[in-house]
Amino acid sequence: MVNIYFTLKPAQKFAQKLRLTPRMKLSIDLLQMPLSKLNQFIKEQAEINPLLDTGNPEKVSSGQNNCSPEDGDWQDYRESLITSPVTLQEHLLRQLHLIADSQEEREIGELIIGDLDDNGYLRCPVEEIAECAKISLPEVKESLSIVQTLDPIGVGARDLRECLLIQIKAIGEEDTLAGQIVDKYLPCLEKKRYKYIAKKLKAPQEKIKESIKRIAKLEPKPGRSFNTECSARLIPDAALRKNEQGYEVIFNDGEFPQININQKYRLMAKEKNTPDEVKEYLRERLEAARSLIEAVKKRKETVRRITEEIVLAQREFLDNGELNFQPLTLEYIARKTGKHKSTVSRAIANKYVQTPWGILELRYFFNSGVKQENGTFLSSKAAKSKVKNLIENEGEPLTDREIADSFKKEGVRISRRTLAKYRMQLGILSSKSRGE
Repeated sequence: MVNIYFTLKPAQKFAQKLRLTPRMKLSIDLLQMPLSKLNQFIKEQAEINPLLDTGNPEKVSSGQNNCSPEDGDWQDYRESLITSPVTLQEHLLRQLHLIADSQEEREIGELIIGDLDDNGYLRCPVEEIAECAKISLPEVKESLSIVQTLDPIGVGARDLRECLLIQIKAIGEEDTLAGQIVDKYLPCLEKKRYKYIAKKLKAPQEKIKESIKRIAKLEPKPGRSFNTECSARLIPDAALRKNEQGYEVIFNDGEFPQININQKYRLMAKEKNTPDEVKEYLRERLEAARSLIEAVKKRKETVRRITEEIVLAQREFLDNGELNFQPLTLEYIARKTGKHKSTVSRAIANKYVQTPWGILELRYFFNSGVKQENGTFLSSKAAKSKVKNLIENEGEPLTDREIADSFKKEGVRISRRTLAKYRMQLGILSSKSRGE
């Protein structure tokens, strides 16, 4: 008989944990806020924190009607808060806090929800969220799967296919024809290749068309019902002024919130006759006020630095128009500014700048490129602009192949398929349809 003995030994287990301090989270939240929401947030903080003093900066007109609450005394503002609609993020956060199993799960979910755009899509790669928050990729994906169960169904998707699939799975129809069409043949559906889809799925065309009607009832932009921002609310963070060196970035200080420490309450916290519990409260509020002021200052400097690099990279476009757009990526601006790519992504979200070509969102300046024969790159925006010019000045309708040949003569090799995609993104019909 052989005796087998087992020895239990303690073993260390290393795991990445989310370590976002309240100050870090505040900076992240403020960085991605548009100017109008930043002002509103600071007003709300000033109401609950006596250590905060807010100025009343003179409004700088941007030529747009502002649909934010009208300026007035604090009582008017409080009344406007009572009737203000719930935002998509607020709606999702309330649900998340009810269903999350742990504080860590809630915090990761909050990060994801903070990165959703107005339509409810997650535009920041999960890898970047994991890297920025110093947590594992599986943890981020797990939290994303939780966010994708929230109402409205479809939020948290990274593209249209995933958005529609989430909705189809929610009603238990992932194995139906509609589910298969969305999963495997969505590009064909967009091109109305019904015969091809029917052949591939071995189903009658009538069944395919019935399924398409079901797909058409799905919501491609699940967050848009919560989008209370109106086009008239595009307040630019900055304006560009031409000088001998290029363009100077002038921040819109007239709209930028002015906040300071209330000296009366700061001194009260130091007075001997102030009760200890009041002192403790005032010290906590003072720390919160300083954190907010620091975060606002950091947001402004980050947006300024990134805007300056974007403007420098796109000077040719600013001088001469879309045909001179340069390829520009988040990675490039991250390298130039020494910021993380996810920081750049947040900084350009919902930020606008007044340019010689009108008020443009900072995201507008970013685009991919097509390599030319001389080794340089032609931006996708410049390529689209050229496609548009060619078609606007055509005699007989140019085919995508003829447009590709025109690019080739100038040393730019772009596939017919890519040019067809550009044409469709511009809302231009095919040569056959233009000739009818």
